[in-house]
Amino acid sequence: MQAIYSIYSFCRRVDDMVDEAKTTHIAKKRLLIFTEAWKKSRSHPVINLLSDIPKENWPNQKLVKNFLNGQISDIKFSTFKSEKSLIVYCYQVAGTVGLMVCDIFGVKDKKMRYFAIDLGIAMQLVNISRDIYEDSLRNRVYLPESLIGKYRAKEIANPNKETAKKVDEARKKMIQLANIYFESASRAIDHLPKGASLAVKLASALYQQIGYQLMKAHYERKEKRCYVSNFSKFMITLGIVTKYLTSFKQEMKLHNKNLHKFIHNLPDAHF
Repeated sequence: MQAIYSIYSFCRRVDDMVDEAKTTHIAKKRLLIFTEAWKKSRSHPVINLLSDIPKENWPNQKLVKNFLNGQISDIKFSTFKSEKSLIVYCYQVAGTVGLMVCDIFGVKDKKMRYFAIDLGIAMQLVNISRDIYEDSLRNRVYLPESLIGKYRAKEIANPNKETAKKVDEARKKMIQLANIYFESASRAIDHLPKGASLAVKLASALYQQIGYQLMKAHYERKEKRCYVSNFSKFMITLGIVTKYLTSFKQEMKLHNKNLHKFIHNLPDAHF
């Protein structure tokens, strides 16, 4: 659990370097300093977050490079035209995190890593669906034009009825897509090391619950971020733990390579 938390903190802090910077110049400078420190194995406050993890289990250079590419795309942000651009971005900023978790637990099986990517993509699709209003205030619209059409961030931040309806429709399609990736990821979670399996099951279930709640919500200006209530968390956790203790590990099903059709050339994807 501590190792997972360290990876999460590492990725969160890199992400914050971009999102919390007052200007794009500051964000670029912060990422440059971090990148140089990482390449040359120098000390850095963010890199030091991995100190509890054996160095041989640290994320490999290709994964960190792709993760950073996702952060850089946020600095140079332009609205996604298609589902392909969306999925590539989700791989970069979240699929890579699933692979980093595999690294810290020594999961080398290629098939397992396919499913780790899917869980990351699913979670990021939920994140995007949850943060539509907040992102619009940063002048970002992550909903691809193929789903919602051409809308400026200002129109999303101050929606009329027609725009709000379009956002609702697009968000539902995003959650439906996320659920396809969640279903795929669920095929492999039981086959993770015991120290990771239960934690990943819980995280996946809680994220899916956020998605279910968003499906029922109606988009509006000053939309509050969606959270899972403490009672729902308790019930979900109880159900997951009970099933975890009473069920048997089933044979892992084959991965649907069509889910990776847009990312087949990226590290560890199914091709």
